[in-house]
Amino acid sequence: MRTKRFLYNSASFAMLQILTIAGGLVLTRMYLTTYGSEINGLVSSVVQFVSYFSYVEAGLGTALIYALYKPLADHDKTQVDGIVTLAKKSYTKASAIYLALVVVLSMVYPFIVKNETTDSRTIFLLVLVIGIFGALEFYTMAKYRVLIIADQREYVISMVLLLAYVVNFLITAYMISIRAYIVLVRTVPLVSFGLRVLLLSRYVKRRYPYITYKEPAEEKYLKRRWDALIMKLSVSINTSAPIVIISVFSSLKMASVYAIYNMVFSGLIALTSIFTAGVSALFGNIVANNETEKLKEVQDQFEFFIFAVTAVLYACALIMIDPFIRVYTRGVTDVVYDNALYGYLFVIWGVLFNVRIPYTALINSSGLYRETRNVNVVQVLLLVVSGVIAIQVLDMTGVLLAMILAVFYWVTGLIMAVKKAMPTVDPWTTGRRTFRMFGIVFFAYLPCRMCIDMNINSYNGWIRWAALAFIWSLLVGIVFNWIFDRKAFKATLKRLRSVLPGSH
Repeated sequence: MRTKRFLYNSASFAMLQILTIAGGLVLTRMYLTTYGSEINGLVSSVVQFVSYFSYVEAGLGTALIYALYKPLADHDKTQVDGIVTLAKKSYTKASAIYLALVVVLSMVYPFIVKNETTDSRTIFLLVLVIGIFGALEFYTMAKYRVLIIADQREYVISMVLLLAYVVNFLITAYMISIRAYIVLVRTVPLVSFGLRVLLLSRYVKRRYPYITYKEPAEEKYLKRRWDALIMKLSVSINTSAPIVIISVFSSLKMASVYAIYNMVFSGLIALTSIFTAGVSALFGNIVANNETEKLKEVQDQFEFFIFAVTAVLYACALIMIDPFIRVYTRGVTDVVYDNALYGYLFVIWGVLFNVRIPYTALINSSGLYRETRNVNVVQVLLLVVSGVIAIQVLDMTGVLLAMILAVFYWVTGLIMAVKKAMPTVDPWTTGRRTFRMFGIVFFAYLPCRMCIDMNINSYNGWIRWAALAFIWSLLVGIVFNWIFDRKAFKATLKRLRSVLPGSH
């Protein structure tokens, strides 16, 4: 049942991510051609800057999800109700702080961002509108998320978000097509927000009728929150800090360049996350039931699977990123987008960034936040400080190099910290698999670089070549993993077959 729920979560999350990626590609292109690179860079940087305010939850979500694993496994409804009540009260306070920070930022941001043509009123209103959405998310939906994710039913959230995204996409696309004021366009997500709240609240009432929000809340469940916050911060900083650094120390146009490349690689992270939806809850249930050998077995297979997927996706990305950027930004001439070096550096960073996935799942399921705190703090400082220094000399390239340096330190430190707390973890296996990922990327890319002239001039041409590149990268990945990690390959296939329809 645990593995099946994991697959349900993955399948529904896959639908959501694929739709979100496709919609994002369409809307970003519309932003570029309708409003220009500066507005696109502004919107992207504001979204990332405002995302920092989510840290006012101070690790609430992660700590509360961890606290729910045991009572859900034991069917202790009273304790579950108490923890959810605590979640509601805590998130109400967090949403008020979040909103106050948004108001402050909206007044300050117009004076710190390097813009050329956008007026201060537009910047002020954009920050306000984008930020209000996050505050409402905390106030209304966060308590539902905590309970549903901990109960390994993340597929419910995915399906609700999918429906809301369709509504949001259709209205946003129409608003852009009529060249509506950018602030009005960014107000659209608030329209679909009510739909999300309505559907999730009804589901929780039906599925968990014992949740009253009246059970006394025990603060002891929040003892891990600050260390959990640092863990969450370290993950988020990797993807959100670079564009803020670029928008403040370089320009909004360069921020737009970063945003376009990051859109592609964020899409790859989203595709990988399809296979991680609910995995922390799966591990958490195993830990709650003290199944040590089962955890070791499942973690090894999960690591093999994620690394195999990562290698294929990033090999394909390295082959196809340059022609995609050229086709996608055709007709946009206010800044140069096409730079092969950016693609190389993003791929190196992306592969290393995904190495952390099996380890963050173990950290979340076992509550190892304090044990990894120092590594997370140093990683954040390393990224920000080296990024600010490097951008002065190498512009966006410097920021990408800083990202690689920080993520290399981070994954190495996490592996060692988890190994110390959980002796069953094998860092040498992780290291070999990491080198193999880079080997797959290199050997898949090299023939395409040396022998093939793709000469892509349209989306149709790009899609055809991308399909071939994916098949080629998949074949290379299968051969490498069959030769060098056959035991894990067979075990992972066996587990997948055991939960597929018709396998019993």
